[in-house]
Amino acid sequence: MIASIKEWLKAKWRPAFDQDQLKVAYVTAFNSPAGSLVLQHLIDTVYCQVYQGIDPIACITHNARRSVIHEILLNIDAAQHPAKYLMRTITEMEPMA
Repeated sequence: MIASIKEWLKAKWRPAFDQDQLKVAYVTAFNSPAGSLVLQHLIDTVYCQVYQGIDPIACITHNARRSVIHEILLNIDAAQHPAKYLMRTITEMEPMA
């Protein structure tokens, strides 16, 4: 665990990575047989489960875990369907004086 933290600290200040490259990495990682198995396990055991207890900390923890899996799913979807996430901007013309 400490080795992982040390490696993260070394890489913390490196130049930013390309977002498209990251999305491709998500697809590559989770489309492999092992990655698909892990993702399916996370979806079944966390993402599609609803917390039914009364402990607010446990509820927040469950929702935080779900948000990480949601982020993984969004990145995979963005890589597979890039046009779906393109935002079209429309600017209004300034009134003529």
